[in-house]
Amino acid sequence: MNRRAKPSYIKLISAVAIGLLLGIVLLVQTVGTYYYVAGALVRQEAERDADRTASSLSRAVRLSGANDALHLAPIVSELRHERPQRVAWIRVVAPDGTVLAESGKPTGALYSPERPGFTPQNRLTLSEVREAEGGKVLVSAYPLVLNRFAPPQAMGSKPAPGLLLTPATSEIAIYLEGVSVSFRRLRQNMIIGCSAAIALLASVLVIGLRFPGYLRGKQYEEELQLARRVQADLLPSRNPSSSSLDFAAECLPAWQVGGDLYDVFEEHGRVALVLGDVSGKGLPAALLMALIHGALRSNDWTNSSLNHEDSAQRLNRLLCEKTASERFASLFWGYYDREEAIFRYINAGHLPPLLVRRNEKAAFDVRRLGDGGMILGVQPRARYHQVEVVAQPGDLLLIFSDGISEAANADDEEFGEERLLHAIEDNWGKSAGEICEAILARIRSFLGRQLPQDDQTLMVVRLQPISSNPSTLLSEAEILTS
Repeated sequence: MNRRAKPSYIKLISAVAIGLLLGIVLLVQTVGTYYYVAGALVRQEAERDADRTASSLSRAVRLSGANDALHLAPIVSELRHERPQRVAWIRVVAPDGTVLAESGKPTGALYSPERPGFTPQNRLTLSEVREAEGGKVLVSAYPLVLNRFAPPQAMGSKPAPGLLLTPATSEIAIYLEGVSVSFRRLRQNMIIGCSAAIALLASVLVIGLRFPGYLRGKQYEEELQLARRVQADLLPSRNPSSSSLDFAAECLPAWQVGGDLYDVFEEHGRVALVLGDVSGKGLPAALLMALIHGALRSNDWTNSSLNHEDSAQRLNRLLCEKTASERFASLFWGYYDREEAIFRYINAGHLPPLLVRRNEKAAFDVRRLGDGGMILGVQPRARYHQVEVVAQPGDLLLIFSDGISEAANADDEEFGEERLLHAIEDNWGKSAGEICEAILARIRSFLGRQLPQDDQTLMVVRLQPISSNPSTLLSEAEILTS
């Protein structure tokens, strides 16, 4: 890990740790709140509901004067059927444990005379959660006073005046699920909060686990940026100021780095022109491109046709020996002798460049420079031969990679050679740099929002012999553009 990445790594690890801590706290708090609502609040609400039901029962008994099973049964049944989704059962029990009235299907007995700590007389309440037929219920026992007339005391004696207040117990069971309906929205919110906490924890964990790979990716991206700068430094200026030729070129990699190369340099009084295309894209293609570029610069191939052909064969053997079978390159390379007005080249399997000339009838003649030999890096014993072309003042040489002519739009239609020629004809009287820009602009317009799928390299060269008089060339250019 480099020094620049280490502080960022520490900061992100700290952020991940804080995120994990906050996620755990949020999850624990949400789960705790959920259980509090599902347990304490629901039970408290059930107790309040039971209290209200017990109060209603006590009031109904007091107002009706009910004091036996015959009169208690309708009251108990009516109270339960008012809220069947909430009340599981209601039962009235005498002090001796006798059931005076009930409605519903009770399970077990909460009150019994033998139960310590609770009697109808002490006016305490008792409650517990129990499993019933319809789910969990909260069963509560309350003291209930029944109104009874005093019985005769003895034979011949007078009855005691007034009423006897007889203690009893009312047992009320409330469905917890019915009560929890009131907290449905709150429970939903807590479930959402719990899910959000889990999602936060999962996201932070994923970030923490993926960060080392992300860091390596950023380092790889920085290295690619550096490789692109190095590759750009290897290429000549796209529009160099040279008195030898009117020249312009552009290389646009599809990825950070590409497998296309071009070069222009002077040697032995001749101008060398090179454009190649390595198979594939990205870093592997860029490395092979750098190898070819170094070999071209180190060989003295512009001296004679024999040296040129021999250099092609040695470069081909080098690629066959040092690269995999699926790695190969097409290369167009030649040199222009301005004194002789002759362009000599070898086309090693590259797309034929276009030599465009305007004849005396103001029509355009196009010659395709496709001779020389097969692609490099496939057959170790392949032979290459140099070809000569006599240039005329004003000739335009267009060298390009397949990313130019085969650029495809969203409809999978290729730009094609015909559109290249139309762009040249429409901008014939302009400089090489302006023609290059015009062609690239048309390709961008043709592609629209579609991204290039291959490296795009274009070289435009106006061939002018030294023997030509500048004033004569000017008059010829004026004639050609008129």
